[in-house]
Amino acid sequence: MWLPESAELAGQQIPMPATRWRISGANYVVVSAESRDAGLLVFGAEGSAATVDLIGTSGPNAGRTIPAIWRLEGDVLELCYDVGGGPRPTRFSGTAGETLLRVRYRREG
Repeated sequence: MWLPESAELAGQQIPMPATRWRISGANYVVVSAESRDAGLLVFGAEGSAATVDLIGTSGPNAGRTIPAIWRLEGDVLELCYDVGGGPRPTRFSGTAGETLLRVRYRREG
């Protein structure tokens, strides 16, 4: 189980809703008070970046593919993707006017 620690949109800290990520093999489930989202994870690499496509199968993102980059350091997982539906990010931080969301999760337990 992964719990959010912080979130940044366009380089600015934003409040993070209380969500829980469960990753089991190539499947994910994200649960919040408002919704439950589930799908598949397809891992890859582009250059030196570790990539993942989040393919929604049920919930608010059903039928949507979200191209992201990720990194794992110990018990900390970072994901970065474009909430505006743009292409896969090439870096883990956005600037004003961009719609890059970076979320930092910590492994529970």
